[in-house]
Amino acid sequence: MAISSMMQQYLQIKDQNPDALLLFRVGDFYELFFDDAELVSRELELTLTGKECGLSERAPMCGVPYHAVDTYVARLIEKGYRVAICDQMTDPAESKGLVERAVTRVITPGTLIESTMLDERAANYIMAVCQQKKGAGIAFCEVSTGEFFVHQLANVSAELSDELARIAPRELVVMDAEPLRAYAQAHSILLTEAPAETFAAATAAKVLRDHFRVSSLDNLEIGDLKLGVRAAGALMSYLIKTQKNALKHIVTIQRYYAERFMLLDATAQRSLELTTSLRGRSRKGTLLWLLDQTMTAMGSRLLRSWIEQPLVSRADILRRQDAIAYFVDDFRESLSFGGRE
Repeated sequence: MAISSMMQQYLQIKDQNPDALLLFRVGDFYELFFDDAELVSRELELTLTGKECGLSERAPMCGVPYHAVDTYVARLIEKGYRVAICDQMTDPAESKGLVERAVTRVITPGTLIESTMLDERAANYIMAVCQQKKGAGIAFCEVSTGEFFVHQLANVSAELSDELARIAPRELVVMDAEPLRAYAQAHSILLTEAPAETFAAATAAKVLRDHFRVSSLDNLEIGDLKLGVRAAGALMSYLIKTQKNALKHIVTIQRYYAERFMLLDATAQRSLELTTSLRGRSRKGTLLWLLDQTMTAMGSRLLRSWIEQPLVSRADILRRQDAIAYFVDDFRESLSFGGRE
């Protein structure tokens, strides 16, 4: 008995995305088959059924309604899984034969953009690390906002753990997972191994030039960060692969200047309870919890970054104070004007 054409299509797409749970759109449902179905039915407590597919036994199957897929995806992401969304690219009513399908996005903990899946008051970074001897390049991105940063470390053994604690990425993209495996497991970070060629200097530079539409990396003011460029290029390659054509909002890459900020290592950040409490690792009881009276999620994220990265440059401190004074004075003037009315 020959395997059905739809199941052949499913298996082909699944082979292209072996490390992700494949949600395969069939009409009003996203369906999962075989091992994916058995795993998801256990994790999400869904009913496991079967589907005739031309094999000697029915294929294990479970499914979720397309209009509620975000809820189920969020639960899978929270458990640390990757999810590939395979959509119908042609209208079934107008298709002659098999409906065309393709993966439109691969969702991972570090690439979330849906507000329903994000903590709006905390950044959700994905980070790439390129280590070489004692040094390392790092690049990190908040996909939902388009912020993209690049930095270089002179002493990876002394600096990397502190940067990881400061940035707190949900996902790490690396060429070799082994050096960071223990850290990732201890901090519930998804560890992703990317192909070595995406970390190659020439490949990384071309990816960045093409995306940011510049003829030279000097135009981005990062040309001297050799390892940083390799990390940034590998991260961009990974985002292009998983997010397809949804990266037009990433229009700049910013160089991170560590010397502008006070160095707070991981131990200091934990002990001072700046943004996470020692008990239960919650926000309540922290300095951020005490100070955060912001009205928007963006404002809360900015305040968090200010607390985690105190300024040390006198010029930068005065500039920030002047900005705050402007708004305080403007508010007072508004009240005075209102009183005269």
